[in-house]
Amino acid sequence: MPRTLPLSRRRLFSVLSAHSELAVILGGPFSGKTTLVDTWLATDPCPEWAPVVIPEPAHDVTPETYWATVSSLLCTSLGVDEPVAAEGSFDSLCSILVRHPRPVMFVLDGVRSVEAIEDRVGQLLRLGPQVRMVVTSRAAGSWAELVDGHPHRTIVGDDDLAFTVDETAALCRLFGLARDQRTIEWITRRTEGFAAFVAAVCATLRAEKPDRVYGTDALDVLVDSTVDLVVMHVVAADPSLALSSRSVLVSAAPNTVTESSISALPHIDDSDAFLTALTESGLIEACSTDEDSTDGETAWRYPEVVHRSLLRVGSAEYPKELWDARSALIDYWLQRSRPDIALEHAVERRDWRCAIDIVEKNWVALYGSGSLRSLGIVLLELLPDDMTTNDRTVASLRTITGARNKAGEPEQWAFPRSFETILRLGGLRMQGAYDEAMEVCDGLATEPVPNFETLDGTTRHAHGLKYLNFGTVYLLGGRTTDAGTMLRRAHTAGRGVFVEREAAGKLALLEALRGRTHEATRWIEEELRHPPIMGEAEALIRTAGLVATALVALDRLDTGTAFRALSELGTPRHTEELWAAVMYARGRLALLSGVPADGLLYIDSELQHFSHRLTGISAVLVDAARADLHLALGEARAARELVDSSTHPLTAPARARLRLLGGDPGGAEVIVHRGDAAREHCPAVGAELALIGSVASLRLGRRTDARRHLQRAVVLAEHAGVTRPFVGVPPSAVRDILSLGVDLPIDLDPAMAEYGIFREIRVVVRLTPRERAVLDALLAGGTASTIAKEQFVTLNTVKTQLRSLYRKLGVHSREEAIAQAHRLVVG
Repeated sequence: MPRTLPLSRRRLFSVLSAHSELAVILGGPFSGKTTLVDTWLATDPCPEWAPVVIPEPAHDVTPETYWATVSSLLCTSLGVDEPVAAEGSFDSLCSILVRHPRPVMFVLDGVRSVEAIEDRVGQLLRLGPQVRMVVTSRAAGSWAELVDGHPHRTIVGDDDLAFTVDETAALCRLFGLARDQRTIEWITRRTEGFAAFVAAVCATLRAEKPDRVYGTDALDVLVDSTVDLVVMHVVAADPSLALSSRSVLVSAAPNTVTESSISALPHIDDSDAFLTALTESGLIEACSTDEDSTDGETAWRYPEVVHRSLLRVGSAEYPKELWDARSALIDYWLQRSRPDIALEHAVERRDWRCAIDIVEKNWVALYGSGSLRSLGIVLLELLPDDMTTNDRTVASLRTITGARNKAGEPEQWAFPRSFETILRLGGLRMQGAYDEAMEVCDGLATEPVPNFETLDGTTRHAHGLKYLNFGTVYLLGGRTTDAGTMLRRAHTAGRGVFVEREAAGKLALLEALRGRTHEATRWIEEELRHPPIMGEAEALIRTAGLVATALVALDRLDTGTAFRALSELGTPRHTEELWAAVMYARGRLALLSGVPADGLLYIDSELQHFSHRLTGISAVLVDAARADLHLALGEARAARELVDSSTHPLTAPARARLRLLGGDPGGAEVIVHRGDAAREHCPAVGAELALIGSVASLRLGRRTDARRHLQRAVVLAEHAGVTRPFVGVPPSAVRDILSLGVDLPIDLDPAMAEYGIFREIRVVVRLTPRERAVLDALLAGGTASTIAKEQFVTLNTVKTQLRSLYRKLGVHSREEAIAQAHRLVVG
């Protein structure tokens, strides 16, 4: 990576400029610390300060030598003679600063190897406001103590240094690369935003074919190979690691690096010295982890992008050594009663016999921790066919993961009762038998909730898995309050395993369906905090969070974010339990994108795969989505067949909208008032109903009621953080809504022009000439008797014609027929 790139990273430049005492920039060798400072200095950010730039010293530098260099460079910058060495170099530096009070800005680059650097910087800052410090280091040290409580001091960390999508796009432009937004986002994600990797990828793209369009697989290969070159270059350039590159590659075998895990690895001669070299290099960073996996030891971890790179290179250059390392780690973790981590290494190593043995001997602990659900799917997919025949462990794994037993495979062995119940719930859920599943949960949910903090990890995780299953059943069955309670318990008890992330994702989805975007966003952020897990299990666990992200974005009229989330999710698999939520989000996106026919076609084509599970909340979501899509197409009858008999809050907006668009504002208002009870738990639904109620009142000539409804809609929308409800009424109502004089949280005219899709529906009813004559007579005030006399027919003939007329109009009385005739186009 070039030392200085002409990229103005304004968000970071402003941070460095704003802190006039101390800015500490902490990051590994790929974070771009020095480049950031160089480009910032090139803008001449502090013209009144004399800059003194001290390059990174040698790794074995002595304090005396380092501060002598700083003192010499200071004298050069100030244009003064260097003092005669009568005192230590640091004391001499302080004396110069006291004698020459001109403002000085020290830029100390790469100070990780300078002894007691934090104390020395603190002493310099105490000399007065004429001293300003900018420091870069790979080591966190005790800088936080120097910064905390001081408003003019700050620390810029790895997360801050990571390139944003916009910064990657800007760098691509500087390299002369024309890249679409999706490619830029992919590069940023694949490199985790590390400046060195992003810049190297841009350079590689320019060197190859700047205008070439890369598919996802080809782009992954290019990015990964570029990252590998940068990582190995850094390893080779570090004098303490250059001669032990094999050890570096082998050290990537454990997911977490500790003294004991490194000492367990073969092919590392002096594990203590090697670990010291690794930490000083900045390649690994301190991390938090559960105490069960580290026995209280300090833990480090390679950044994920670096970890993947080392494993790729290690697999290519030292496959035997990497195999030996994983074998040693399997024994290491089994001895520490962590079969879940041992199983992970066995799967990574493709040692199938070992993996099956681990499952057979430790299945209770593995099931309680959730590892069988995540790693079991991967194991089943990768197992050779000759190992799956007549193996009871494989048969039980298929039961746990929901996979079907192949012909000739044995039945699973007996599980303890609690696990049997969870397996039974999984089967009922896949069948769509949510009512029966909820009965099972109701029988178990009354058990006392334990104090999770007093439980050992395995028992706590088992409880987390149980509550996750209960919460999922209640969510799919439509009992959202019970679902929220159980999922929160699962999130607490499942800390440290996949349960924690899956519960967060489903809580995000639950809140997003309610239209509570602030709460949903909090859970989305919690779900995103967790790293992806291996293989197919990731596709199952990520659904809830991605759908929640899409729904929140749609409620805020952000179709771009929603599209990206749903594109990442793709088409739901036939095993996807949350398929209906995906359809619901896709239906909303189709509405706001102005393509209701496409949305309806997509949902109808996918329904054939899930029709056996069209029950519970799934039926509600699909019916609500399809009804609104039909309404947008002007197909009132199809919408009525879907939702007219429903009483669920999520279908209330579609039902009220159906009547409003069909010319029945009174009927719409009835549904609005009936939906009042749902507003507390579904504020976005309440806002949408209130807005429809406002338009209905305007149609009925009741402006006071209309204004009251509109004010309620605004309050509920602002409380929920949504704007979508305001484009759910016909564009013809915009003028009337604005005439009420209520401040709206959205500029209604342009929003309706872009997103408004619902129009009044004028249903055409075809009548015979005789039926038309009878209707005209009714509209003129006639009765059956007077019509018979005027038209010279028998009373029975008129009654027959009236029955036919009522059937076509969808009414049951003379009064209803007259009202309906005014609403419909009759021909």
